[in-house]
Amino acid sequence: MSTTPYGEWESPVAAADVAADTLRFGPVSVDDGSVYWLERRPDEGGRGVIVRADAGDPAEPMEVTPTETDVRTLVHEYGGGDFAVQDGRVFYAHFDDQRLYRIDGTDDDPEPITPEPETEHGLRYADMEISPDGERLYAVRERHEGAAADVINELVALPTDGSAPPEVVADGHDFYAFPRLSPAGDRLAWTTWDHPRMPWDGTELHVAAVDDDGSLADERVVMGGPEESVFQPGWSPAGRLHAVSDRTGWWNLYALDLDGDDEPTNRTPEAAEFGVPQWTFGLATYAFLDDGRVAVLRNADGEWSLCLLDEDNERTDAGLPYSAYPHARLATDGETLAFVGGGPTTPETVARWTPGESPEPTQLRQSFSLDLADGMVSEPEHVDVPTRDGETTHAFYYPPTNADERAPEDEDPPLVTMVHGGPTSQTLPVATLGVQFFTTRGFAVADVNYRGSTGYGRDYRDALQDEWGVLDTADCVDTAEHLAETGRADPDRLAITGGSAGGYAVLCALAFHDTFDAGASHYGVADLEALATGTHKFESRYLDGLVGPLPEARDTYEARSPALHASEIDAPLLLLQGGEDRVVPQEQAEDMVDALVATETPYAYALFPAERHGFRTAEATRRALELELAFYGETFGFQPADEIEEVKLHEGQRSVRRVE
Repeated sequence: MSTTPYGEWESPVAAADVAADTLRFGPVSVDDGSVYWLERRPDEGGRGVIVRADAGDPAEPMEVTPTETDVRTLVHEYGGGDFAVQDGRVFYAHFDDQRLYRIDGTDDDPEPITPEPETEHGLRYADMEISPDGERLYAVRERHEGAAADVINELVALPTDGSAPPEVVADGHDFYAFPRLSPAGDRLAWTTWDHPRMPWDGTELHVAAVDDDGSLADERVVMGGPEESVFQPGWSPAGRLHAVSDRTGWWNLYALDLDGDDEPTNRTPEAAEFGVPQWTFGLATYAFLDDGRVAVLRNADGEWSLCLLDEDNERTDAGLPYSAYPHARLATDGETLAFVGGGPTTPETVARWTPGESPEPTQLRQSFSLDLADGMVSEPEHVDVPTRDGETTHAFYYPPTNADERAPEDEDPPLVTMVHGGPTSQTLPVATLGVQFFTTRGFAVADVNYRGSTGYGRDYRDALQDEWGVLDTADCVDTAEHLAETGRADPDRLAITGGSAGGYAVLCALAFHDTFDAGASHYGVADLEALATGTHKFESRYLDGLVGPLPEARDTYEARSPALHASEIDAPLLLLQGGEDRVVPQEQAEDMVDALVATETPYAYALFPAERHGFRTAEATRRALELELAFYGETFGFQPADEIEEVKLHEGQRSVRRVE
């Protein structure tokens, strides 16, 4: 075995492997024993495909939607809740026109059931719920009639055969989610929230009676408020309404008494999370079984587990081989459960499990094949990091791992600190080729759950209120410094990378701290006020809580906008941006480039004209990853073993690399 410097190790994981072979999973559903799921295929331009695996032949999943169909809703821009299934009929949102379609079998042609919008993507639908008799469908509808201020969200009902246009059944609030019918179809529950709140800040749970024509009557709010986040209403088979609430400081599962005066009953009274931040639709962290038990997803100490809750509220761990459930969606037909699970050595996996029938779940599809030899997979260590203000933040540390390579004894590895988006998201200990791409080349990786992340209670999540760009960035800095001080990273080769809110942390870390030696910002926020005034409706008031309301807090916005402090950046910076990004528009990256040119800071800028917020195509993912690796090689002075294009750093001149 030869001795090779960190970063120059030959890796079995190519950027093309990360890009082309990694499926991205969306919602799952179960219908009469058959499991349906949505998978996005980077090698098909990120196309969304609904796939079905029947109970009798789980090894042969089949595509349900035609080859020209891209299943994806654009409600809230992030989508989710893209399809629903009942009695073999599939209803889905088509990306091209955002209409709802119905397909009755794999050999049938889809039929549109909603009108064609007058403007492109003008009428969008998500989070569908079908009535027990199969005749009516409820959904969230988002109408675009101009600027973000003119976007209208509402609940609509329509016949499933498309014989009449949708009728509005609830409106007047800024946002709607989770329309859920009782087993008898005589009651509908849903949640709402209004600006400036986000759904993890405070929501209201509504219940109304359903009239014969599908309209609603006797609407009332039964739970929630401005400082209580209520998530996922659902009805037990006996017709009792449940919901997840964080009124104790943790998202716990409650049963409600709609016909009496009793307070909601907390069925999971513990310091653990049974809910997630609602960035997308179609989420479900619990599901009712016909035998009276409830399957729940429990999140504690950085790991998830699937548990069964009996009628006496006794919780039993199911003992499944997963420590994370990346797309928090439990689906069931009362007997069979379906979900997406994963773990440190298990990629995201669509699985089927019937409690009591088999101790092990059946794997239906994996996001990629982790076909790596022994000694090639880096497994994470959960690290509690002391912060500069006396608190604790959390991260997963992945050491460089490659059985075929050996580093010089006097050398510590370069560190890539990864910053998730959200910022309320949570990084999970799930095998990803993106991490192994770096660790097999001799990098250490730190994946940070900074303050503001989900999984550690509401206080931890709310710690970022008024502190965005400050505490999250400091936690990333403290993590990198802690790992360097404990001999797990080279203090002179510390890099930071992230997308969206994570990209903002990258820019803040370089502008306001001097710990990191390089940064890679993927569609990151550079100017806070430009983001607040130029982003889409869902996030247009998000910064009121994270930074402060405008115009009162304008000084704070300016103080925390990296584009206005580029003169403080002296570490090389890589900017990666999508031209069709509606969340963090291209102008943010362009403003940052202009600032870097003015200060003669070394940078490289790559524009992907056809990409949206979050690169979806295999080609874009591959090119972005190769550019980032080449950037680290250029910055840290090593030559990657890969044959990849070089990255040239520019100083004092404007340069854009267009990646078509």
